[in-house]
Amino acid sequence: MNDRVTASETNRDRVRRLVIEPLAETGFRFKQGTDPDKAKAHLNRITDALAHMSDEELDRMRASLQTKGEGSSRCFWPASATVLALAEVCHPRPMEDVPAIASWFRSAAGREALAADRLAAEFRFWERKKRPPLNEAERRKISEVAAEWRRRAQYVSERQRDGRSPGHDELEWLRWFEALTKRAQALVEGGSAA
Repeated sequence: MNDRVTASETNRDRVRRLVIEPLAETGFRFKQGTDPDKAKAHLNRITDALAHMSDEELDRMRASLQTKGEGSSRCFWPASATVLALAEVCHPRPMEDVPAIASWFRSAAGREALAADRLAAEFRFWERKKRPPLNEAERRKISEVAAEWRRRAQYVSERQRDGRSPGHDELEWLRWFEALTKRAQALVEGGSAA
């Protein structure tokens, strides 16, 4: 283990260690004359945008960002928008970390998705796309995914109940699905309580 890593390392520290510092060491910098406070704020936005990622994902982000330098020498820090777009592809930010978007689930629309038993699928769509479904094809796809997930969850649960082993992958999927459903329900219930 790296001797710089301690039990008290924050997520920001981890992003700095795995992404920011290595990129700075390869030559990333700010344009001459950049206000130091603005430079610091820019790097803080990057660290906050990546803080939810695993070490492996941060390594991938660093490798990808190495090729995204700006300017004719490709050595200036990329814009926050570039980093955010790459981060969403690598590992979408959890909905709970994006209050403006998560508020949809606190509205009547979230309760409607819960009542229609498509809440987990709709939550996953929003988490990946950071937007609502825009047309009938997307709404239909969400309903199809929700129906498939219900069937799969029922199948795995029945196998468990009957004492038959559903398999490690199926059990992992069921745990993921149940956790996703709880996260989505917590947002809806937060809105109901309000």
